Amino acid sequence: MNKPSKQRVALFFGGVSSEHEVSCVSAAAWADALATMPDRYEVILVGITKQGHWLKYSGSTEGMRSGSWEQDASCVPCVLSPDRKDHGIWLLQDGKAELVHIDICAPVMHGKNGEDGTIQGLLEMANIPYASSGVLGSAIGMDKIAMKQILRGAGFPVLDFVW
Repeated sequence: MNKPSKQRVALFFGGVSSEHEVSCVSAAAWADALATMPDRYEVILVGITKQGHWLKYSGSTEGMRSGSWEQDASCVPCVLSPDRKDHGIWLLQDGKAELVHIDICAPVMHGKNGEDGTIQGLLEMANIPYASSGVLGSAIGMDKIAMKQILRGAGFPVLDFVW
């Protein structure tokens, strides 16, 4: 009987957001949980710095929690491939590019530029499945006024509000 292959799960964390640090802590919890099932999942950690640099990180989850992950020697610059056939990230090291296939992505990102539908849009364009609300739901969820107006328009009771 053939043993099923591991799912390659990319955890995206950090980001250009005021909630950068909490995203790193949340992603560390995800990584620790997935590490309890090494026969089922291979975890690829992709951190995004506050300046917007994408780095594949192979260090400890403690480094993610402490914020020291960005200075770790394991960090390799990377980019999400927009090409739907690539289905992954390109590692950019020593003048070479190496494609790393991704089966699914968990964008463990909080706040603007992550939880607001932007990263979900990139993943949709790249045709990479992800564990998150979709683009529209994420965008509406982040815009509290739009969300209240849509809910009210759909007939849900919404408290009066000003903005």
